[in-house]
Amino acid sequence: MSNPLSLEHITEMMAELRAYQSRTVVVKIGGNSIAEDELFLSKVARQLVFLSTNGVRIVLVHGGGPQIDDALRDKKIETVKGKDGRRITSPRAMKVVESVMKKMNLLVASALIEAGCKKDKLLLAAKQIRPWVQAIGLDDSDPDNRSGKPNGVTTHAIDRALDEGKIVVLHSLGLGADNKTLYNINGDDYAMAIAIAIKAKRLILVTNVEGVLDENRARIPVIDRTLAKQLIDDNIITGGMVPKVESALWVVRQGVNGVAIIDGFRPWAILAELLTHEGLGTLFRSGV
Repeated sequence: MSNPLSLEHITEMMAELRAYQSRTVVVKIGGNSIAEDELFLSKVARQLVFLSTNGVRIVLVHGGGPQIDDALRDKKIETVKGKDGRRITSPRAMKVVESVMKKMNLLVASALIEAGCKKDKLLLAAKQIRPWVQAIGLDDSDPDNRSGKPNGVTTHAIDRALDEGKIVVLHSLGLGADNKTLYNINGDDYAMAIAIAIKAKRLILVTNVEGVLDENRARIPVIDRTLAKQLIDDNIITGGMVPKVESALWVVRQGVNGVAIIDGFRPWAILAELLTHEGLGTLFRSGV
């Protein structure tokens, strides 16, 4: 066997695992990752089932961007996005979004079940999600805009499922103030709201990038607010990464112990991030 784990590595991993037992980890995966690799879901599921089996409380939030785009195209409905890349959702498009997200929810849950998660209807959150997250439209001047943002999370149903040892699977739809109208919420925004509300120890944003890079294109393992400001001022963090970094640090200020951006296509990426001191991506926390 090549590169066997040393006793030091095993001790480190066991210590880290104990630190996460009875604590909550929120993991967010995107529809792009699911579409790019047919084995992606099964790889993620094996890692999450391992963590859950060892006492870590897991909430999995998934998106469905490209799947929604394909479904809208089939229905000849135009895909419209704002300057920030967030989808602008018409009432007609919202019906398609809801249908796709329910199917995606079942797909994600099935992968967990195949990986050894105990089958339970409460694992599937397509219906249960509605009382948990309230949403308001991004553009209050347009009554037909069904895009939303998190406005409040009630956690009792999530906490109950976690207390029973279940992996909670959520898609990013929210219910409006009228308790009737559904809104489409950006997946990252949704996962961040959930992590804050349930006081998660860690939020992991699973992407196809290894994290934030320095001026030499090397991964930066840990970033706090002071370092982030310096990197932005020096134009090392630029473009679309700026709001991601600012959002991650805002989540940390709300009480989440850390937010990590990782490359989910690397082998055992989630476990490597959580169970090793070095980690695999970039971790945002209150102090370096």
